[in-house]
Amino acid sequence: MEIKGVLFDKDGTLLEFHQMWLKVSQGVVAALLAHFPEHDEVTPEALLEAIGVYGERVDNYGLLASNPVEDTSGKWFEMLAPQCDFEAFNHQVKGLFNQQVEQMPELIQTLPGIESTLINLKQKGFKLGIATADTKDATLYSLEQAGIIGLFDFIGYSDGDIEPKPAPALMEAFCHHCQLQAGEVVMLGDTVSDMKFGINSGARSVGVLTGTASQEELAPHAELVLDSVAEFTPCLLKSA
Repeated sequence: MEIKGVLFDKDGTLLEFHQMWLKVSQGVVAALLAHFPEHDEVTPEALLEAIGVYGERVDNYGLLASNPVEDTSGKWFEMLAPQCDFEAFNHQVKGLFNQQVEQMPELIQTLPGIESTLINLKQKGFKLGIATADTKDATLYSLEQAGIIGLFDFIGYSDGDIEPKPAPALMEAFCHHCQLQAGEVVMLGDTVSDMKFGINSGARSVGVLTGTASQEELAPHAELVLDSVAEFTPCLLKSA
């Protein structure tokens, strides 16, 4: 099928991931522990490692890299056993993540060459979309700060009301919104979860090396792997 739509992961694919989310997650953990001083046996390092943050390294398979905030909340809920229900705790954790993102706008940066690539695809008539594990508030804020929000026909996020990647729900929503079939869409992302999302959806999958995963991790699940979205043109898939 001819490619008519391009769906992107957000962080690590379009926006810089490492410094942004390392600092955000560290800030959230510090704020969360301040709310629960009675749990002084739970260290910041333990909470961070539970979501795949090891010092200055983020694990491609960890919760921070690939999963919605609800999964992080669930892991921390188990560790902290707070005197509230999960819904209230999850609301608090989401709020802390959103707060940290908004407090560090200088860290929200598009990766080199991304904006011009998006503009070029848009001018050629491709439908463009976002499929992210991030929350609605943080997603919209980040894209607005980066100055690229107006380039997308669809923005899909994981805020508890839709099944997250790698389930196909966000692809189905994009296709419905843009009147496409999954086979007419290519998914670009920086994690194995993104690649499996494309496969599960019946779309084509292209990996990029600007995020948390390596060539060796992405290659078994991707039609091709590029250094960056800035290298992508749909014609590359004809010979892949």
